[in-house]
Amino acid sequence: MAIPELLALHETIAKCNRCGFCQAGCPVFRVTGEEHSLSRGRLAVARGLMLGQLELTAEVVRALDDCLLCRGCTAHCFPALKTDEIVTTIRHAYLNRQGQPMWQRVLFRSVLADSTRLEWAARLAVWAKRTGLATLAEKTGALKLADARLQGVNDLVPALPEMIFRRGERTLGAAPAKAKARIGYFASCGLSFQFPEVVEATLRVLGRAGCSITVLNNTCCGRPAHAYGDFEAARDIARRNVERLAPAAGYDAIVSECGSCSAHLKEYGTLLKDDPAHAERAAALAGKVRSLSEFLVGIGAIGSSGRVEGSVTYHDPCHLSNRFSKITAQPRQLLKAIPGLGYKELPEADWCCGAAGSYTFLHRSEAQGVLDRKMGNVERTGAAILATECPACMMHLAYGARRRGLSIQVRHVSQLLDAALG
Repeated sequence: MAIPELLALHETIAKCNRCGFCQAGCPVFRVTGEEHSLSRGRLAVARGLMLGQLELTAEVVRALDDCLLCRGCTAHCFPALKTDEIVTTIRHAYLNRQGQPMWQRVLFRSVLADSTRLEWAARLAVWAKRTGLATLAEKTGALKLADARLQGVNDLVPALPEMIFRRGERTLGAAPAKAKARIGYFASCGLSFQFPEVVEATLRVLGRAGCSITVLNNTCCGRPAHAYGDFEAARDIARRNVERLAPAAGYDAIVSECGSCSAHLKEYGTLLKDDPAHAERAAALAGKVRSLSEFLVGIGAIGSSGRVEGSVTYHDPCHLSNRFSKITAQPRQLLKAIPGLGYKELPEADWCCGAAGSYTFLHRSEAQGVLDRKMGNVERTGAAILATECPACMMHLAYGARRRGLSIQVRHVSQLLDAALG
């Protein structure tokens, strides 16, 4: 039986002429060498499902499950096919027919959809890590109850901070009447709960740039749910944020230093375009969203009063790359403007590092192969600092440095700007 959801993508799927140029840009194919890991192979599966030649079984979905959704293939595809959209559509179709794992349903529809539950879940994770319960859960195999592939998660996340960044509306920085810009700060889950020091650095940088900053009471942006094909949960989360962030309509910009958050928030207008109660507000909200480096360069906040000695290279998060938001010049411009900091361009800087949210936990072999290629390029730069603008990338790159025995520091762009501003 044909999959109705794919019929709307018929023209897109039909544009694949099976040329194989996607091989050059697919990080996973470079690791596995398997045709199903390649855009051409994934589109062949999609074509079979669309025509009713294949059944939507767990085995078929597993053949598509190792996609990073990074659009590396898109950059080498003459018709620029967005394979990630086709893969997530198939995942959505499978969930509708076969049901959803309980852990996904609880995470996407209960925890990530509510900022209070989200903070409590983060506190529980911190407590489990500090008390050794997380290590015990892994050693006893308890993590396998959620997903057998979660074994080894403690290697990737060796420690969590004692404190998390608390969301909730409060205003920081310059007085609104005297501010260079009035902004709403959208707190990323990964940064709030794993790298709160990055959040604090970002808020200081924005404050020194003359901004009045209101910390928004947002919940997750919804990208994780969307990536797994739970479009309904992603839309529900988007609606909740649109309603919660209604006062942000009066701000000059909504800023996030997480590339995945800012990129997904910019898609809210498209995500809710068929929702008459939210479409207009979602589009208005999306139009105000800026990534941190995009915003700072846009208001001319370049330069510093101090120095950062050393050399730095920069990794482009996929969602800020030219395949998504096209925010590539701005972070480099900011880094190059820091006195004392020598910039070294990273070969294949915009190749995915293999993190892709939970991909690094659930596809360890492929993720480590992708990461090894990235860290080899990092090592060749000889840089002392590796900068980026994504919490998942920070976590995975730091793991890659430990695994390779590199002394390089992994830092967010905002941390370097904060250090330069004293």
